[in-house]
Amino acid sequence: MLLDSLHYAILNELQKNSRLSNTDIGRIIGLTAPAVAERIRKMEEAQVIKSFTVNLDYEQLGFNENVIIGIDIPYCDIPPFLKEIENINGILKVMKSTGDFCLIVHLVAKKVSELENIITRFSNHGNTSTFRILAFPLERDSVWLGKS
Repeated sequence: MLLDSLHYAILNELQKNSRLSNTDIGRIIGLTAPAVAERIRKMEEAQVIKSFTVNLDYEQLGFNENVIIGIDIPYCDIPPFLKEIENINGILKVMKSTGDFCLIVHLVAKKVSELENIITRFSNHGNTSTFRILAFPLERDSVWLGKS
C-alpha cells in the first residue's frame, strides 16, 4: 500500500490516542470523517494497522514480576516451543533475536512461584537467562512517521 502524508498524519494521531474519533482526526489533519474512516479501513486491510490496543499498568493489576527471559534453543526447536507456550498466561511478547539468545520472552507473573514454574518449563528446551525489569526510565509507544 502506498501511503501519503495524510495516511502518516492519521497514523501519528492514532499513536497519540487511538480512541480519537474520525471526526476529531479529520479536524486535526484537514479531512472529513468519512475520508479518515476509509483511509483507516484500507490501512487495516493492508495490515499497516494491525490492531488497536490498551497500554496496561500490570503492577497495579497484581503482576509484580516483570521479566525478560532469554532462551538459547536450537533454531529448529522454535516452532514446537512456541506451540507449547502459547497458552501460558502472562507472556506479553516473544521475539526472535540475534546474539546469545535466539528467543527473548517478555512476561509478567503475579508471584515468584509462577515465574519459577515458567522458567522451569523454558529450561526444558534450552539454556535461559532471566532479567527482572526494575523500571522503564524511557518508554515510548509511538514513532513519528512524518517526512524526515
